[in-house]
Amino acid sequence: MGGMDTQELIEALTGDGGDPGHTVSPVEKLRLLHALSRRADELAGQLSTEISSPTQAALLAHTVERTHRQTEFSQIRAAHTAQRTLVQDLPAQNLEQVRAIAEDPDAFIRSRTALLADPATVPSGLMPFKDTTAFLQGALGLGHFAARDRLHAANSLLPRTDIHGNACGPRYPKLAEQVHAGAARLGAATAAARKLDKLAPSIAAHPEMPDLAGRLEEQVAQSVAAGIPRATNSLFDALADELDNATEQEPSPDEIRAKTGIFVTKRTRHYTWMSMCMLNADAEVFLSHFAASGNPRTLAGNREALASAATGMTPAAGTMADANGATTGGNAAETPDGPDWFTRPANTENDFLEAPAPGPGDPLNGTVPGADGLTPPQRHLQTLLNLMRAPNKPPGKGTTGLPSAQLVIHCRLDTLLGLAKGAGWSAHGLEIPIGEVRRRLATDGVIPLVLGGQSEILDLGQEMRLAPDYMRRAILARDGGCFYPGCTVPPELLEMCHIDGYAQGGRTSVGRMTGGCSCHHHMADNGLLTLLVHNGLPHVILPKHLDPEQLPRRNAFWQRPEATLF
Repeated sequence: MGGMDTQELIEALTGDGGDPGHTVSPVEKLRLLHALSRRADELAGQLSTEISSPTQAALLAHTVERTHRQTEFSQIRAAHTAQRTLVQDLPAQNLEQVRAIAEDPDAFIRSRTALLADPATVPSGLMPFKDTTAFLQGALGLGHFAARDRLHAANSLLPRTDIHGNACGPRYPKLAEQVHAGAARLGAATAAARKLDKLAPSIAAHPEMPDLAGRLEEQVAQSVAAGIPRATNSLFDALADELDNATEQEPSPDEIRAKTGIFVTKRTRHYTWMSMCMLNADAEVFLSHFAASGNPRTLAGNREALASAATGMTPAAGTMADANGATTGGNAAETPDGPDWFTRPANTENDFLEAPAPGPGDPLNGTVPGADGLTPPQRHLQTLLNLMRAPNKPPGKGTTGLPSAQLVIHCRLDTLLGLAKGAGWSAHGLEIPIGEVRRRLATDGVIPLVLGGQSEILDLGQEMRLAPDYMRRAILARDGGCFYPGCTVPPELLEMCHIDGYAQGGRTSVGRMTGGCSCHHHMADNGLLTLLVHNGLPHVILPKHLDPEQLPRRNAFWQRPEATLF
């Protein structure tokens, strides 16, 4: 079979040699793909033990690496096919069968198992997955951002159909060519495509837009193929600056929406990094405040007041107070702690000390404008601008543009009393040192929630249909976010779900309610998910096609390291 091409191989292995008109169906090709995939893995395993020649070993390494890169490209092809065929609309029984075949394909390869037929009519009601990203995340076990990035790569690097139904090439053909040829890794090309998307409004405003877009993509594709990420990042920074200075026209609304706002760029145990981009007129508001605080002759620049207001600072620089008020050096290390319902990840040592950096799809960094035309980062920026421009008096409750912030910190009672090492946690999962918690309890309007040994919240409970604000705060302090595993919807956007339906006699109490986003709340109400209390905490049982084991599960996204005693 040395000179046999792909089509000839398919026909030889699946076709009917006596019928030259035989057409190989997609199902037959799927069976062949399963068989070849298994045989390729077995063949690579045999070669890894049989080869004794270094020349042959080098060829094996090259072959396996090239196969791996081709498989990455096949993954985005599969994601694109799933999106094109609306795979998220399949009923649960089809999804369960597909999962079973993927785990044990022997019967399918031997034609003993036939695939269930697709739905004959357009599905109605609430489906197992709300979109293709949810399918990739739930059915294939991908993370949310990995699933989103795979679809973005498919829509950027694969042939597509325009709004008129005409076939056309990839949005970034030069990047696609580099990936398909094996000259560039898919992850690097996908990241470059996202950055080119951010530059698109500036490129569109340039007078040489048609030629410029191709030239810029050519430069980026060459840099990505070189495999030096730092050089590629520097190239994008230079291109962005050059495009910003290339025209005297005012930025378009699309360009402003794509660039302005406050973005969370990094989080560690004690710090959160943010980057800001704004129009120069808005930047002047910041600069004027900075100038006032830098002048020691003004009230705003009072050095003692600034030092006392700064968090984590004491009159003796470089020291910090321990639980008993004694000062120590800044190198003291304590075992991270958290409420007792948080679970430390298994088989980890120090990696849980650093929170994962939010990606572009993080709720804090969302770039999709809402009904008001503003993206979330733009609202964050406008909040700061409104506060800075406001009269020098506290805003009234409900004042437009001037929200009254409310700080909720929760921690174990034994940690607060100094009986155990640990820290407090904000509603968004940021670690607060226990000394800072005690200081804010004494000076700020902190809402204390007392948590028991099994995370039950004491002295809160009332029989009514809708949970009051104090009960909502208690529930979110326990659960953190949405009950559905992997859901990243922030606590402010959650609804309160009865574990036992209210119409069926379910009680409105902290122990029998949990937080859920609108989508997963409706899935629970419609019977696609089962809510229950397990070990004193709300859990969910997923549909069988997502979790054949049918185990009670909690959302690990909002969980923190468990408490550590002395």
